[in-house]
Amino acid sequence: MIRILTKKINAAICLLFLTNLCFSQGLVENELTTNQVIISKYDQLKSTLRLPSPTDTLSLGAKGILDDFSSEGPYPDTSFWLDNRVYINRDFAKAPITLGVATFDGLDYNGYPYDFTAGASTSALADYLTSKPIHLNLPASDSIYFSFYCQPQGIGNAPEYTDSLVVQFKHSSGVWQNVWALKGSILAATDSSWTLVMIPIVDTAFLKDGFQFRFYNKATISGNTDHWNIDYVYLNKTRNQNDTTFEDVAFVYNTASLLNTYSAMPWKQYATADMKLNYNTTIRNNHTAIKNGSFIYKMYDDAGTQVNTTYSGGSFNIDPFSTAGYMNYAPFTNPAVNFTIPALTTAARYTIESVVNSTPDNERGNDTVRHVQDLTNYFSYDDGTAENSFGLSTLYAQLAEKFILNVADSIQYIDIYFNPFMTNTSIYTFNLNVWIDGGGVPGAAVYTGSLAQSPVYGMVTHNQFIRYKLDAPLYLNPGTFYVGFTQNTNQFLNVGVDKNTNTQSKIFYNVSGSWNTSPFVGSLMVHPVFGAASEFTGILNTDNKTNDFSLYPNPANDRLFINTGNTNEKIMFSIVDLLGKVIIDNAVYSGLIDISNLDNGIYFVRLNDEKNTTTLKFIKVK
Repeated sequence: MIRILTKKINAAICLLFLTNLCFSQGLVENELTTNQVIISKYDQLKSTLRLPSPTDTLSLGAKGILDDFSSEGPYPDTSFWLDNRVYINRDFAKAPITLGVATFDGLDYNGYPYDFTAGASTSALADYLTSKPIHLNLPASDSIYFSFYCQPQGIGNAPEYTDSLVVQFKHSSGVWQNVWALKGSILAATDSSWTLVMIPIVDTAFLKDGFQFRFYNKATISGNTDHWNIDYVYLNKTRNQNDTTFEDVAFVYNTASLLNTYSAMPWKQYATADMKLNYNTTIRNNHTAIKNGSFIYKMYDDAGTQVNTTYSGGSFNIDPFSTAGYMNYAPFTNPAVNFTIPALTTAARYTIESVVNSTPDNERGNDTVRHVQDLTNYFSYDDGTAENSFGLSTLYAQLAEKFILNVADSIQYIDIYFNPFMTNTSIYTFNLNVWIDGGGVPGAAVYTGSLAQSPVYGMVTHNQFIRYKLDAPLYLNPGTFYVGFTQNTNQFLNVGVDKNTNTQSKIFYNVSGSWNTSPFVGSLMVHPVFGAASEFTGILNTDNKTNDFSLYPNPANDRLFINTGNTNEKIMFSIVDLLGKVIIDNAVYSGLIDISNLDNGIYFVRLNDEKNTTTLKFIKVK
């Protein structure tokens, strides 16, 4: 978050950023407020999310207690942990030790800030990550160690010096005792280092059954900011101070798109030349010794049928990361794609599953990665998750992203991921645009929406994007085109940015009559959606009347009527506020919804019957 910092150098940086924020006429990079991945997952999992019993106990066994956070998340593994506040992900860390990290921030387990009203310069208790009780009734010695890796900021927001990451052990008296802490700091753009923390456990007050450890952070609790990443939490006996490497060969990142240019593209636009000849993996040997390993991958269609002959990279000796860095043996890290996706006659998805194997190996969960290749109806460069956002603060400023059409097609929608920051901009508007090429920058506008649209936050469609419908399908010839919007405000509208991919050369902004490319690394989360009108039955969009649904009166006082065309039909509905928080979640038969307890303001009602899903905007007044 933006705040006044205690260090002189950071204060200068902050002052410069505040100056840019208040007076900038160009593109500005802003932090996130919420975490839309957690919000969408929480809605899906809230009825089944299991809170582990604190009476569950763990034993060290031969492996000890080890979690490298390679599970899919977004919540911690309940076989190890008692709380759900940290974000398990593969997006926010730079060069993690293995696949996946736990990220601490200012958000609760539901993806929203702990306190929306907390000041930007404050620092308060935020996330906890608490272990289950552990059988640790062992004699005092110098061979019991607790270790982990930590990294401030990663590719997220840097925790300030007034923030901190803390480790506590539970004393035999029941009191949590601080055993380690680190103040926040900024990670340089070229720095991807981690700090390995080794803590011996020699105090008999901790060497007991029911021992627990926990992490917590202090942060600004009004946003998705002040990030700390931790990795490879490990507790075991028969260790020593020099036990700082681990017998574990692992993937470090998810594998990337199989397409040359895009992360996804419409099936009608796909040609075999769009598919990569090779794809990349990142493999790391965390041991001090050379490890012999093997590598394979398989490809599956959307029905789960394997479509390629299993690729094998054979076996090869993998040098330690500490001496040689990441593995660079091409049959493992740059394997040929041994399957050609055929000419498509309908939408398709393919999954590539890659496996690296060595024996022995501490953790098998980080040995497999999967990538789903989407060939449906939209173009994208991003990986579907936002780590930051871009915004403009000039009235009638324009933001655009560049794409290339292989064959003529009709654009129907534009999907946009909006992120609220400081000011909730749902009350402000923009108009959709489509431009043809003007010599490498957006040229003539071939479409300007007649209806002013507003940002919508937290309403889940495809990967938390909101689908905005064009007035009518727009037919485009093959070639370069651009999609985006013209804003009718000087407030930041803030479009999400994926920081794990970089297509900044395809992002353009216009604040004074000329187009400029983005000065910031990342991929703008805007997707043009193509196809025939018949392919979009039941699509969620932001029209105030779609399919058979409409609502009245609008504005409304105490009652809202939903016209479905069938008064006996059961309609599931959710009322959502401007930040995407579900206020009411229920069913209606009569078409009448009681809104008398709602505060005045703007809301969205999401309606679902057996055929359609529709979102309508309404205003609650006294």
